[in-house]
Amino acid sequence: MQPFKIVTLFIIISCVVLHQTAVAQSSSDSIHSYWKASIDYLSNAVYNGRKDSAVLPYVTPGIGYYNKSGWYVSACAAYAAAVNANRIDYFSLDAGYNFSIQNFSGDVRANKTFYNTQSTAIKSDIKGGIGTDLSYDFNFLQAGVSADIIFDNKTDVAFNINITHAFSWGPANQQWSITPTLAANFSSLYFYEGYTNRRVGKAIKKINPNVVSVKAATIVPNPGITLLDYEASLPITYDAKKWGIAFTPTYAIPMNKIETTTTATFTLKNRSTHTTANNITPASEKNLSNAFYAEFTIYFKF
Repeated sequence: MQPFKIVTLFIIISCVVLHQTAVAQSSSDSIHSYWKASIDYLSNAVYNGRKDSAVLPYVTPGIGYYNKSGWYVSACAAYAAAVNANRIDYFSLDAGYNFSIQNFSGDVRANKTFYNTQSTAIKSDIKGGIGTDLSYDFNFLQAGVSADIIFDNKTDVAFNINITHAFSWGPANQQWSITPTLAANFSSLYFYEGYTNRRVGKAIKKINPNVVSVKAATIVPNPGITLLDYEASLPITYDAKKWGIAFTPTYAIPMNKIETTTTATFTLKNRSTHTTANNITPASEKNLSNAFYAEFTIYFKF
């Protein structure tokens, strides 16, 4: 079965589970609906173990509404806080449904993202997606799997498998938790074509100021589902009745270099055109290195 069909089937199964649990959850859930305002700091925009050659930190304010039945909507705007960036790098809109029944939990979600054309983020060609995740609590550990259909230059499919174990203490309205997590990320590679196109155009214009416009077409020769990285993280959270904090340090080990071939046609000020075809795989991809990054969030509920 093709990966796209597998992901679609997984999402459909999650929707069926969602439908079966919605009534039970809404009738037994004593949690009230609430709004949540947050501000988040991410030390570097790392995606599937990949990062741009320049560090790209984000400061991201956001707001969301979380209904006691499980569904939610949220929006955020990410400010690129790098020295030479200082711009709103993207806006994001999200909607979804969280559900749980006995030892199963998960969600079904949809996202729409609007990236700044100047963005250097690895994800900058992604326009949105739909996905789901499911996890099962074995008491001594929790095992999870997620699947996403990602809309970018072409449609990608992505999978994540993970194992976690949560250590929690404190009363329900003042609870601390530490959740060691190990994960592996798999994805098709079309997202990298769009990212490389952006880099090529900018590089040509920077090298040759006579260039008026650039059209780049990047191809990943083997774009199928690929293991992209392993990740180890240690989320630490404190959740009170009206506010909370979260800190997540992550160590990513990238796998399997993504080779790209780019054909670029550029127009000069004298209207002449030139075409080049080269392997312009970024140096950061040719020389993969492990990445450590961290995310800190503070939020308020009302």
